[in-house]
Amino acid sequence: MAGKRYNIGLVTGNVEDDFPNQICEGAIQAAAELDDNLFIVPVKYFDRYDFTDPLQKYEYQYNTLISYTQVHSLDIVLLCLGNISAIHETRSTEIINGFGDIPIILIASEQDGYSSVCYANEAGLTEGIEALVTRENREHIGIITGYTTNKDSYERLETYKKVLQAHNLPIVESLICCTYFDEKCRADAADFIDRNPDLDAIVCGNDAIAAVVYDLLQKRGILVGKDISVIGFDDIPGSKYLTPPLASVKAGAYDLGSRAVMQAHRKLLTGTMGQVEQFRVSTKFLYRSSLGSGCEEEIKLQNLLDEQDKLIENVQQAENSRKLIMTNHNMNIFSRDMLMLADDSDDSYLRIMNSLTEAGIKNSYLFTLKEPVAFHPGDNWVQPNQIYLRACLNDGRAFVPRKTAQLINIQNVYDHPHMSDTRNTYVMIDLYSRDLQYGFLLCDISYDNLHYVEYLCYQVSIAIKFIHMFAKQHTLLLEKDEMLQRLQKENLQLDSISSKDELTGILNRRGFYKKADAFIESAAETGQSVVFAYADLNYLKQINDIHGHAEGDFALTSCATVLEEVFPGSLTGRIGGDEFAVLALHQNISTEADLKKLINQKLAECAEKAGKPYSVTLSVGIYMQPANSRFLLKDAIEAADALLYEEKKKKPPFVTGKP
Repeated sequence: MAGKRYNIGLVTGNVEDDFPNQICEGAIQAAAELDDNLFIVPVKYFDRYDFTDPLQKYEYQYNTLISYTQVHSLDIVLLCLGNISAIHETRSTEIINGFGDIPIILIASEQDGYSSVCYANEAGLTEGIEALVTRENREHIGIITGYTTNKDSYERLETYKKVLQAHNLPIVESLICCTYFDEKCRADAADFIDRNPDLDAIVCGNDAIAAVVYDLLQKRGILVGKDISVIGFDDIPGSKYLTPPLASVKAGAYDLGSRAVMQAHRKLLTGTMGQVEQFRVSTKFLYRSSLGSGCEEEIKLQNLLDEQDKLIENVQQAENSRKLIMTNHNMNIFSRDMLMLADDSDDSYLRIMNSLTEAGIKNSYLFTLKEPVAFHPGDNWVQPNQIYLRACLNDGRAFVPRKTAQLINIQNVYDHPHMSDTRNTYVMIDLYSRDLQYGFLLCDISYDNLHYVEYLCYQVSIAIKFIHMFAKQHTLLLEKDEMLQRLQKENLQLDSISSKDELTGILNRRGFYKKADAFIESAAETGQSVVFAYADLNYLKQINDIHGHAEGDFALTSCATVLEEVFPGSLTGRIGGDEFAVLALHQNISTEADLKKLINQKLAECAEKAGKPYSVTLSVGIYMQPANSRFLLKDAIEAADALLYEEKKKKPPFVTGKP
């Protein structure tokens, strides 16, 4: 695209969280289309520190990064203050004032004298609350939303009041709860629900709050969509997967990010930065089963659309799983290389940059302070005047600038002489250890790999710390073991999360398919035939609906246990909500009919032994490798799936007593 290429900064929250992540996705796409450089700066949790959690105790360090966006090598900065915790007006004003004459556009918040890109909150939410009143005939409607210092939260609360007043329903203060916009709302939400036993509908300020409300209601035996209606806001990716699917206001954070970049480019291009403009992103209410039964046709239509989206997401997930396996392998190589560093020579910095290519990074710049700087909670971080550019990675080529060219004016960190000429999106990664700040890393990590930002933060921070340790062994040696233990814990958690199903303890989808090839190859080498079984837990929904999700969990874990017993020495995985897959050696199992009978006999014994009033049964499709043929997993899956389909037609009726 012809014309000037602008440097656009985007200050947002944790890029692994849904809302900031979607903002980043939209901004990245728009910047690429406009041929602008985008610099994403993830800041965390202003004025909210959790010193009891050792993994979060020092995350306040990320807040130093905002000072590096208050520089003139950025043409404009997009500020998403609303998702950097519950920032109060005085803090927001303080942050905005720190930018001086640097142009800014606010995302999802407003302040006099500044342009902004926000949701048109009222339209979609009004439709949702109207449906509660007129279609579901709800009369005791409460709201749980964020603190009213947040613009979106304030507007959603005002919309709630406006709709109730329009229908002559009273505004009852006890039915209004203002709290955190995330999981930390749990205590307030629980108290709100317990104080209002007559509630027949809850309006949630966002889907994160709604997810907490679901859990609280389920624990109290209150059925969402039947006993009580629940609606959310944002329509985050997981909303349609809740049980029942969450009715929500579709307010695309992707569109916020995209529109903010487009407006920033336009205002820079036309020289209208001094003109204050407000841009609105439209919202739409999505009818789903959490609403109730009064909007049946709209819910059916939305269910069809959701199922289409799920199919697409499943395909994407399969591809992402393949990429994840490769990326995890590359990250392990990266970790190994970080442990090979020696001293503070140029070679150590070069090794860091070369190792970044294992993560698919082609352009990166490593900046460090002259010496580590202590930064404690409550301190005012002072932006340094200068910073050292220790090493660069340009289009995959790593190099160390000459010593006389390493000292960079802080105002020029985004347009220094060694900056790549190609258009890129960069993420700024804080480099710190405990209360010590080392500097930051700018790298062109892809959107698909944003969930590795914290991983890179830990790994490169460890590398920089090692360099300082070897330079000053006597003063830093005591902290070495602590960082290594944390690294080992992170790696163990990553490996466990990526391969095990949390509920049943058997392999998850990713873990099963990751190990399947090795199992098949081993069988082929020893000349043994392979059996593939595809199983589906019958009536999981009925068990959940009638007896609660804890009983559904019991049924799922029972299936996992029985399948491992019936198929000794097998590879067993839970590959979907109620789906299981098994790879076993033919010599270790009985005939197909005997297997099916044995499986359901053992499940019946499990239910009877546990005193369950319902039946637990599996429909199973079993594919046995023909003699003198090569076992192909793809063919086996298709064959077993077809057999499973036929088995489902013959499944026994659901048997249950009183819950």
